[in-house]
Amino acid sequence: MAGQVRQPARVAVHIWQDQLNFLFGRDRFTSYRAAAASGFTALNAPGRRAVTQEAWPGGVSLRLAHGNVNGIAFDGTSEDAAGPIHAPSIHTDHLVVRRGSQTAGFEAMCHWIGPDGEVLLEERRTASIRPGSGESRILDLSFRLAAPFEQAVTFGRTEEAFLMVRAASALFPAGGGQARNSVGDYGAEAIHGRSAAWVACVGVVQAETVGFAFLDHPDNPWHPPPWVAREDGTLSPSPFAWRVEELAAGRAVLLRYRLIVHRGYVDQGWADARLAEYVREA
Repeated sequence: MAGQVRQPARVAVHIWQDQLNFLFGRDRFTSYRAAAASGFTALNAPGRRAVTQEAWPGGVSLRLAHGNVNGIAFDGTSEDAAGPIHAPSIHTDHLVVRRGSQTAGFEAMCHWIGPDGEVLLEERRTASIRPGSGESRILDLSFRLAAPFEQAVTFGRTEEAFLMVRAASALFPAGGGQARNSVGDYGAEAIHGRSAAWVACVGVVQAETVGFAFLDHPDNPWHPPPWVAREDGTLSPSPFAWRVEELAAGRAVLLRYRLIVHRGYVDQGWADARLAEYVREA
């Protein structure tokens, strides 16, 4: 009927084996896989238009990892093996699904386990999904990483660091899309290494303009961070390609991020406004 305002579809979560499927109405937004290759599958705009690509093992397009923890690479994809020696892994020990009237998500306890079975990090991982303004969809993520009481942990230099997303090829310049950051740089080469509060991508998928904005919370350490940006679509608000950081024994660091998937073209002012909302909600 003319004059009616369309209400956003409510988010739901369906559990299937080790996978959580998040839907807006009947439209799948993404799935979270809690196995050894943990992370989110493609993030979809309305109409199941993928704005990210499933480029990592397990069909993951959004993951947490670090390529240099005390010199050990944790890529989030290794299966645990029996015996005293095994590949480094990020193991999920406990996961609780959260449901609200307009939100769905989870909280997980994870351990980063080295090749000798030693726990190098304890992690509390949370995710919350809800409708955003207009037809946008919000994914909020937080990670609390704690070092053991017995020893410090060093995050060494690496481009494979913390939260990483792989944008769909249609949202990057080579595929006809556009990538830009909060300070007005365009393209992966210009974004890489530049400090910015957010990076956004937009392009045409299945004859419709869609995109996403990736926000770094201002309370995060290193904010605004220098970003890793590669031509294959990889984006990460991480300083670790350029620096080393030590987490003292028994200390923890909290990191928060927001990804907003949207339909239609949005300008820089829209992303700035969404960041301001994110800060006010905290």
